[in-house]
Amino acid sequence: MKMKKLLPIFVALIVVGLGYVIWQKKVNKISEEDFKAPGKTWQSSKKVEDYFVEKLRFTQSDLERQKQSQTVDFRPGKGSTLEAVISNLKYYGFIRSEKAFKYALEHTKDTTQGNPGALSVGTNGSIDIVASYRISENMTAQELADTLLNKSHYFGPSDEYGYMFMP
Repeated sequence: MKMKKLLPIFVALIVVGLGYVIWQKKVNKISEEDFKAPGKTWQSSKKVEDYFVEKLRFTQSDLERQKQSQTVDFRPGKGSTLEAVISNLKYYGFIRSEKAFKYALEHTKDTTQGNPGALSVGTNGSIDIVASYRISENMTAQELADTLLNKSHYFGPSDEYGYMFMP
C-alpha cells in the first residue's frame, strides 16, 4: 500500500527533473553566430579607434595609418579581472557575446603556464594580465580565446603603459 502511494510521487519528481534538465539545455544554448568574428562592421558600444582618439589623442592621419594594420595590442594590466577583460572586449567590439567567449575560454586548451598574478580561466587555463596580445575584430571567439590563453607577450609589472589598447 505504501509503495502505491509513493510511486506517483516518485514518477512526478522524475518528470519534473527531466523537464528542468531539458529547459536548462535550451536556456544555456549558445548560438553559433555568437562565436563568429564580429568584424569591423559589428555594432558595439565603441570601437578601438574611439579608444585611440580618446586615450592616445590620435589624429585622423594616425587613424588612417592604424587602419593598415589588422591587429592591435590588448594589454589587460594590473588589477584586471576575468569579467573586466571579457566586458572590455565586448564593449570595444572584439567579441559578439560574453557568454560565448567565456565558453570558448573555458573550452580552449591552455598550453602555457601563467605568470604570477595571471587570471584563472576554467580549471586549467590562465591569462597573463601584465602582458600584451595581438588581437583583431576578425578573430572568432575560439581564436581570441587561444590568443589570450597561449600567445601572451609577458612584459611584467615594471613595464606597464597603463593603456588597454595600443596600435
